[in-house]
Amino acid sequence: MIARLRQPEYAAAHMAKQGFTLVELVVSMAVMAVIIVAMGSSILIASRAMPDARSPTATRIAAAEALEQIVTELQYAVSVNQRSANMIEFCVADRNGDEVPETIRYAWSGTAATPLTRQYNGGTVVNILTDVRQFSLTYNLKTISIETPQGTEGAETILASYSATSNLADYPIGSSEWYAQYFFPTLPANTIAWKVTRVTFNAKYDATTDGEARVQLQLPTLGKRPSGIVLQENVLLESALRKNYALQEFTFSSVSGLSPLQGLCLVAKWVANGIACKIQGRNANVTETNLSLAKSTDSGASWSTLASQSLLFTVYGTVTTAGTPQTQTTYYLEGVDVTLRASSDTQSIVQTGVRLLNRPEVGP
Repeated sequence: MIARLRQPEYAAAHMAKQGFTLVELVVSMAVMAVIIVAMGSSILIASRAMPDARSPTATRIAAAEALEQIVTELQYAVSVNQRSANMIEFCVADRNGDEVPETIRYAWSGTAATPLTRQYNGGTVVNILTDVRQFSLTYNLKTISIETPQGTEGAETILASYSATSNLADYPIGSSEWYAQYFFPTLPANTIAWKVTRVTFNAKYDATTDGEARVQLQLPTLGKRPSGIVLQENVLLESALRKNYALQEFTFSSVSGLSPLQGLCLVAKWVANGIACKIQGRNANVTETNLSLAKSTDSGASWSTLASQSLLFTVYGTVTTAGTPQTQTTYYLEGVDVTLRASSDTQSIVQTGVRLLNRPEVGP
């Protein structure tokens, strides 16, 4: 038999199955309203904290990104084609494998609210920033000045010579008999360089005319003997000579830029066929201190001085004397300071500097 619940027990069970009371509902709605209002306020605050595209913070960020791009490329410049306060065009090393440097140009018109542009290899001009109020480039140059002497080259003149009418002798040029005439030219006090244009001396053939020799100009040793360093040489064929002594002339085109403190050796070198020729000289009483005659009997390996002797010769050339020195100034771009403002807000300005790794040469 099912027991019946008593009235109080039934009422309690019935109340346990019911929902929130009106008071509870009102209280919970009030709490939810507070939470929703708080969330809305948080979202509003957060949205205001995020800069929009035209806020000072946003424009400063955009300007900083543009500056980073400029200095990143500029630091590797190998040359600078053009530059001004609002523009720079430079080249960087090849990037696409065609072995041709890449050309990059950044420019601003100088008018407020106009764009800062970038152009690559002469292609399409691209806006980096559209509303630029300030863009300036300051260049850090290193200046190197070198003073170089300027000279005036005079007309051809006799630089050194020796002539005589007594104690004349033959100096045969053979396989074991070479001769070298040292001479030190007579130069003006303000000489900065001299050169040889031609040399003359008397020569004749020996018994036959099939010999061959060389006429050289060599640098001398401290002992006024040939050093073996040949500046230039000419061919002397015995077939071109006469039975009696006659003046022979040899031209020189590359013996130039010589120091006024040095002399030269005129060398007669045997090449072929017995006695190649005979050269006229004086074998006694030569007293000039700027002349010295030497002889080699081992094909130029060693030389011995012949005291008081000299060939009869004349050396012609030109002398360059000092003028007013000229100063040459070279400029190297070591760094660039960049200032950029992409907003009317004067507080949104950004600045940076870059050091150019290659220090390209530029104009003043």
